Formats: sequence, structure tokens, C-alpha cells
Amino acid sequence: MIPAPCGQSLDHAVVTTAQRMVSDNQEALMSIANSNADGGAHSPRGQTTLDEWQRIFLQRDWDALPDLLADDVTFHTPVDAVPLHGKDAFVASLKQSFSIFETFAYARDFAGDDGHVLEFRGSVGGATFTGIDIIRLDEAGNVTDLVVMIRPASALMKRGGEAAS
Repeated sequence: MIPAPCGQSLDHAVVTTAQRMVSDNQEALMSIANSNADGGAHSPRGQTTLDEWQRIFLQRDWDALPDLLADDVTFHTPVDAVPLHGKDAFVASLKQSFSIFETFAYARDFAGDDGHVLEFRGSVGGATFTGIDIIRLDEAGNVTDLVVMIRPASALMKRGGEAAS
């Protein structure tokens, strides 16, 4: 084994880093799940927001997206370790992603007391992917938090390669 910092083996350092990344993602999800608000998913306003959300993404109507977002919206992207904050960063990141997606469609949705989950499928660079949007809404029906997860990782790597070109 190759020595790693602090006298740890390289294998141990890799496992520790991976565990830390999983823990950070779990903490972000738990903070969403443990909120006292119901996430607005069951309210008529919440359903209106989610219907409009899907329309915007399917039609790539990015000018309409800020109207659905809380001013202090947080976006946990599948590629950035640190969440993005604010409407401008949120919209810019999604526009960039969608500019390289070859296909994109919503497949299923799930509602709960703490928010809403939309499952989607798409392709980039010939690789297909499946993912979920975990959406939290405030009482007014505005999106306050989005966590996006995509698999397989190879599709994310293609996205990164396409975005860099």
C-alpha cells in the first residue's frame, strides 16, 4: 500500500473521504426531512408549482423559472460539493446542464409531508441516466430547496466533459 497523509494507507484515506461525502449528502437530506414545515407538497399552490416546474423543464422556459423560486433558494447539485444559493446561480446551473442533455423526461412523482420527489430520465453524450429531484416548498408554494441525484456516475462524467467543451 502507498502511504497516505497522517500515516494512513491510501485505501483507508479513500474510504474515509467517501464516507465523509456520503455523510455530507445524508446531512443535507436530513436537514430537508427534519424541517417542521410540510414542504407545501399537498397544498393546491404546491401542486400548481410542481406542474409549472415540469412544464418549465420540459419546454426549457428558463425565464419563467425564477418566479417559482424563493429568493434564498438552495440547490444541491450532483456535481458540486458545496450547494448553490440564490435564484441566479440556480437558473444558470440548470441552463448549463440542460444545454447538453440530448433527452429529458419526467417518469414518476412522489409526494410526502416533507416535500416532493420527481424521477426523471435522460441522456447526454450517448449515455442514459436516471435521477431524482427532491423538492421542498415553502407555505407560498415557492421552491426553497432542491437536491438532484443522478446515476450512473458515468453520465455525470459525460455531462462534465460536455460542459467543458
